[in-house]
Amino acid sequence: MISESKRVDEMNYFELIAWLGIGSSHPGGFPATKQNLEVIAVQPEEYVLDAGCGSGLTACFLAKTVGCKILGVDINPHMIEKARLRAEKEGVTHLVEFRVADVNKLPFSDNHFDIIICESITVFLDKEKVYREFYRVLKPKGRIADLEMVILRDLPPQVRYQMEDCFGSSTNPLSFEEWMKVVAQAGFEEIEIINPQPLKNNSNVVFNELKKDWVLVKDLTTKIRRQPALLPRLQKNANFIKKNRSYYGFGLVYGLKPLPKKLGFKDWIRSRIMGRKL
Repeated sequence: MISESKRVDEMNYFELIAWLGIGSSHPGGFPATKQNLEVIAVQPEEYVLDAGCGSGLTACFLAKTVGCKILGVDINPHMIEKARLRAEKEGVTHLVEFRVADVNKLPFSDNHFDIIICESITVFLDKEKVYREFYRVLKPKGRIADLEMVILRDLPPQVRYQMEDCFGSSTNPLSFEEWMKVVAQAGFEEIEIINPQPLKNNSNVVFNELKKDWVLVKDLTTKIRRQPALLPRLQKNANFIKKNRSYYGFGLVYGLKPLPKKLGFKDWIRSRIMGRKL
């Protein structure tokens, strides 16, 4: 958990978002979440993993609107604490569970979930590693639905430097084609980009989410009073996006885990001779 004595200027972007408890800091905010959920059509009988669940906004919304079971994971205990509070307040603890876990090494067996939803976490991580882990824990015919930022044209060195200064050195958005390629390399099929769109003028999602999420509003005033540098830090990030939004867009990276391939007779004979499984 983040120490209350840690200064805002000492926090990296993940720590800042966790400290604020923001659950929809991804491009497009919660309206993009709802738009994508309509398209992917989660069913009541499906078991969902919300990877990088944040403060549980998406998971609790799914529980209330669809009635499916969801397991949300986040590496930050502060986020999990807020997510559990949200689930209690919204009366969905019978459907939603939250755990501290690292998406790079998920503590679940193979073929465990029907669908994985994540929102703007893979952009900061080793994409090939994370997608392979998502592939492992999905059931055959399971789906990955990952809302991510994309670059629409090459970033000038100065823009990339400013981006990393605002959001961290690991920040690495890809083009639509590159996102699809890295998902395919993990083994997914039927890959597409759903709801692709450029960043809009109202893309200040951090400020927007702070204003309208009841979980966040109650202690925001106290945080600002204790940390005068908070608003300038948020304004710096917002100004970067406003100035450079023409370089960026976002969309839902969507793919399907195929059924296991059946071995033909020749492949079976070869595997017996070689003493290994194909």
